[in-house]
Amino acid sequence: MTNLFYDLPLESEKNVFHAVIEIPKNSRVKYEYSEKHGCMMVDRIFRTPIDYPQNYGFFPQTWNRFDKDPMDVIVVSTEKFTPGVVVPVRVLGIIEMDDSGELDHKIIAVPTGLSDYSHCEDITDLDKEIIKNLEWFLENYKGREDGKEVKLLGTKGKNMALDFLKDCSNEYQKNHAR
Repeated sequence: MTNLFYDLPLESEKNVFHAVIEIPKNSRVKYEYSEKHGCMMVDRIFRTPIDYPQNYGFFPQTWNRFDKDPMDVIVVSTEKFTPGVVVPVRVLGIIEMDDSGELDHKIIAVPTGLSDYSHCEDITDLDKEIIKNLEWFLENYKGREDGKEVKLLGTKGKNMALDFLKDCSNEYQKNHAR
């Protein structure tokens, strides 16, 4: 059985990355991939009446040393994807935040190939409302969880996101590769 965290390569070709979807767009259920069991698990159901505005997941063979998890990715699409599917994506940018005192990052990407976002090469190519909605969501989705506070630190472009993703790939290779 293939483990999507360990066995799936990060890149399928130069600058096309595999994004594993955990949470579909418009869901309030937080699914999380279990590297140990190799399957999707329900982590929790939001008490906050907010849906994920876009598809959410992780990049395989990455490790974010700040939040001690695989690198998060938000896949902007007009469609919602099923948990566990792999979507080839292009990286556009990164949102940096402080999650209750812990540095956290979310890479923003779009599906490759034909889509409503095939023209996008950098986060500045996305409609500003999409970015504003993502930032608002990230600041507010933990609003009813005791002791949780999220502050945005900035939204950066493609080059910063690719550099950070490379660092997360190197971190995985040093400390987590099997």
